[in-house]
Amino acid sequence: MNHTINLSRELNKHIRESDIYKDYLRCKRKLQERPDLLKSLQDFKCKSLSLQNNEGLDNPYNEVNNLFMEYDGLLHDTIVNDFLKAEQKLCRMMRGVYEGIAEDLEIDMI
Repeated sequence: MNHTINLSRELNKHIRESDIYKDYLRCKRKLQERPDLLKSLQDFKCKSLSLQNNEGLDNPYNEVNNLFMEYDGLLHDTIVNDFLKAEQKLCRMMRGVYEGIAEDLEIDMI
C-alpha cells in the first residue's frame, strides 16, 4: 500500500508541474486580484448549478439563456474567460487521470 501511496504522490507532483496546472494557478491568481469579478463568477456558477439541478423548470432553455444574458459581460471579460478556459483544461486533464486510474479495476460499489 505504501508503494501505491508513493506513486500517487509522484503523480500529484507531475500534475503540479504540468503547464495546464500552472496556467490554471496563474489565471486563478489574476482572478483573485479582482474580488468583484471573482464574486460575480461565484454567483454565476452557483445559479448555473442550481438550474442544472432543478428538474422542475417549465422552460429550462429560457432559464439558462436568461442566466447567460444576465452574466454576458462577465463571461466576456478576458480575466474571467481565461480562468474558465484554464479551469476547463485542468478538469479535462483530471478526468483523464481518474479514468486512467480506474480503467481496469473491477470495483462494485453496492
